[in-house]
Amino acid sequence: MFAYVLIFLVLTVTTPIISLAWGPIGHMAVAQLAQDLIQPSTQLAINKIIPDGNLSAIANWADHVRTLPEFRWSGSLHFINTPAWNCSYIRDRDCFANIYDPSTFLMCVDGAIQNYTSRLLNMMDTFQDDLKFLVHFVGDIHQPLHCGFSSDRGGNDIFVHFLGHYKDLHGIWDSGLIELNLANNFNNNWLQWVWYLEQNYVQPFVLKCDMITGECSESLGQESVSLACTHAYVLPDGSKIENGTILTTEYINYNIEMINIQITKAAIRLGAVLDFLFSNDKIIVEL
Repeated sequence: MFAYVLIFLVLTVTTPIISLAWGPIGHMAVAQLAQDLIQPSTQLAINKIIPDGNLSAIANWADHVRTLPEFRWSGSLHFINTPAWNCSYIRDRDCFANIYDPSTFLMCVDGAIQNYTSRLLNMMDTFQDDLKFLVHFVGDIHQPLHCGFSSDRGGNDIFVHFLGHYKDLHGIWDSGLIELNLANNFNNNWLQWVWYLEQNYVQPFVLKCDMITGECSESLGQESVSLACTHAYVLPDGSKIENGTILTTEYINYNIEMINIQITKAAIRLGAVLDFLFSNDKIIVEL
């Protein structure tokens, strides 16, 4: 087992830092851990859809294509926006209809998971892209600030002091805390981190829900909105984070632990969804 390193010093120099776009490492970790947990029959089915059946290789595809003209419509599928400090997710309020076809699934990460689950279940003609989207969006919905406040764009408009840098809160949750964890504990090796999560965090995070009705993705949205309010937007003493806040060592260590849990949850639940799709598991699943 790894000896785990905690952070004991927060620098306050206001050096700017570039936000990397769960960033790439987080999404690859979710996909790889999910792949380690799925049924052999599920893996065989995936092998027929994507090259080498490697989920981590396609985990960031949805981020790569979202700026292309032909995929700009997918931008809103990566997140849910909620009213500030309401701390609840109400699908009809927070997830908007497709203005071009209101009869389709709603245009947020909850609706996206429903849509691509349905398309894969029915093996629509673009199912390779559908699988790529699904793998990514199940990761996204577990990042609390992808289910954050519309007023600050999920923390993108809140700039805080983080270990000597002045950085947006969303980017810290997407990549900053993960990269810090890897540097301090895993020799910057994300596969070592995945192995550590598999050995120490994998457990049944039980959520019984109906995949067909969209109950599962709605519940995951509510879970992340709650975590945004209790973890991402507040310091451990309960004070709200705003522009210029210094992120304390307690906040950093506390939320590195929370990210370990969320990445593992995302992987377990992605694995359960894939087994449901490709191994004929029950409609009522435990995520």
